[in-house]
Amino acid sequence: MEPHGPENYCCGGGSGFAIMSENFRGWRVNISGRMKLKQTLNTFQDSLSPEIKKYVCAPCSNCKGQYRDLLEEYELREKCNILFGGLVELVVNVMVDIEKPFIEWD
Repeated sequence: MEPHGPENYCCGGGSGFAIMSENFRGWRVNISGRMKLKQTLNTFQDSLSPEIKKYVCAPCSNCKGQYRDLLEEYELREKCNILFGGLVELVVNVMVDIEKPFIEWD
């Protein structure tokens, strides 16, 4: 993603803000998470079609909660086929000794 490293944008979940009371959801998805969502969509700008599967690797559980709500609010799972999860999910998905993948696209 651009910018990346120390100039990367926060998910907008705010160090646990993403998992707090539902009263904050509107603020999180409409204000604090908008820049991260814009950054994510810019990253996938050449492949936003729902026919192309996309995965966002969120660094922590708070980020996952924020991405869950952002993707749900803007219906981006359906519109753009964006899935989110963490590094653990990616690792488990490529393990050869499990019968089916952890990440299921359908």
